[in-house]
Amino acid sequence: MESLRGSNAKKKKISKKYVGLFLALVISLILVALPIFFTPVSSDDFIYVAKIPHWSNLMWRYMHWSGRIVADSASLLLLQLPSIIYKIIKSIIWIALIFLISQLPYLSKEKYKFNVYSFIIVFLLYWIANPNLGQTSFWTVGYTNYLLTNFFIITYFSLIFFIKDKKISFRYYFFVGILGLLAGNSNENTSIVVVLLTIVFFIIENNKKIFIVGLPFTIIGTLTLLLSPGQHERLQHASFQILREQSLLQRLWNYFSSPWFIETFQSFSWVFVGFILIGFIYFFKHQIPKKNNVIYSIIFFFAAIIANAAFGGSYAFPVALRSLNGALILFLVALSFLSADISYSEAPLFKRSIIYVIIILCVPFIISYYYATKSVVNLNRQFQIREAIIIDGKKDDLKKIYIPNYYVGKLYNPSDSIDLYQGDLKSFYKVNSSTSVIQYNKDFSFDYGNKKLINSKQIPLNRSFGRNINLKALNIFSDGRNLNNFSVNLTFDNNLLEQYSPNDFILFIHVNWKREAQASTVMFNADTSLNNQLNVDGKYIFSSPIGNIRPKDIDSIDIGLYNSVEKTNYIETNINIENKYK
Repeated sequence: MESLRGSNAKKKKISKKYVGLFLALVISLILVALPIFFTPVSSDDFIYVAKIPHWSNLMWRYMHWSGRIVADSASLLLLQLPSIIYKIIKSIIWIALIFLISQLPYLSKEKYKFNVYSFIIVFLLYWIANPNLGQTSFWTVGYTNYLLTNFFIITYFSLIFFIKDKKISFRYYFFVGILGLLAGNSNENTSIVVVLLTIVFFIIENNKKIFIVGLPFTIIGTLTLLLSPGQHERLQHASFQILREQSLLQRLWNYFSSPWFIETFQSFSWVFVGFILIGFIYFFKHQIPKKNNVIYSIIFFFAAIIANAAFGGSYAFPVALRSLNGALILFLVALSFLSADISYSEAPLFKRSIIYVIIILCVPFIISYYYATKSVVNLNRQFQIREAIIIDGKKDDLKKIYIPNYYVGKLYNPSDSIDLYQGDLKSFYKVNSSTSVIQYNKDFSFDYGNKKLINSKQIPLNRSFGRNINLKALNIFSDGRNLNNFSVNLTFDNNLLEQYSPNDFILFIHVNWKREAQASTVMFNADTSLNNQLNVDGKYIFSSPIGNIRPKDIDSIDIGLYNSVEKTNYIETNINIENKYK
């Protein structure tokens, strides 16, 4: 009877373990899938979707631009798939990366045990400590260059740790070779680290055979990247000339003797907090982590430092934030090994100190997740508006198609944004080669994809602008990216471009404002081109930034049309703002 009860208790324990594993994976998958699904095509994505000659040709890119065969091939393959498919793949690989990092310390053990706490901590830290979350994890080409290549690196080491102390068949050596190639051809800095780590493990581990197999393949992968003809040709560009003329020693000296090297670690403050908190747990529990895990943690910690130090040989300074993703991954592996020996036996959940570490990390994560996801949802709506403008312009055979900038909005970390480079929109939309697609020369400082927002906080008006056009409303919004900045936004009922030529007329917006410390009223010029007109929901909108002039500082705004040919105000109206925002 007792043995039966013990058996049932064991089954319940196993069942709970698998339920915890399932819930952790599903919830995390949903959390990353949401922003990925809303992330619009941007920047270099257009190259691969539209299959632009040369740039989407892998051989041409290798010979003339970059040695990143793995990343470039993955970009082309993913972006030829239906959107829903490649976004699912991206989400799954993201979670697989987190899973492998968090479980790496347990793979070499005889009896594998899933550590849900480690998984959650790595998941949270990857998000909040990411130097450039949007460009490494949301944006597809950035994803393949950073998250995906790091996935291959971690998969390579995961396989090695899984089989290093086991008797294995030949097929495992084959997989080690393939993954070694993929890991070696990752990024310019991490490729070097992969080779060095393989050498270190070859020296310290008992079973040398697996590392003898992996090492030459990682070296081949690294050399195909660093010595590619494309890398050399790209460096001949004039922008690299000054650094190209410097010796390697000069570049290294400039890098390490300036703040550039130290600044590469600023993004990882939450990771270092994680190390400190894990250290406190060991201290208060009077525990000491196992020697092997401490050694592995130290090795990967210094590997992360070397990954950033490798940029000293680069020809571009300061280092692009997205390039620091490799160091983040290595720091997370180090943290995973350090925390692997925390023991709780059967302590109640609220008595487990690791829970409080998770709660602390959840605070910045919730804030960051809300703003980052909201941002890509907004960008997706804006993408659709921009797309509609281009398609309509193409249909009307316009020679110049004007589109608004992207408005990212507020973010927990400004670098959480995706890459907003415009890319080759003409090829993507098959626009005539003689047609130009031009961004507005004045930024929209609010989310113009949000119809409710456009209609909020309005001062209703009905001022005639001639030719059956009326200024219907004015509103002043704070800029979510910087709450001390504002913009004036005007709503018209008809299309000004159909009645007034942008070559002859300018929409003038003169903001008359004064603060208590000022002796007299000052005029701020917020004039804008008629080409900056945006049609949303049947309304014609103009937006013009006014800096840090607050609504309560404004007395009045002069608005009208200035005829640049005749040098006169064709239409002029004054709108009293005083007391309307106070």
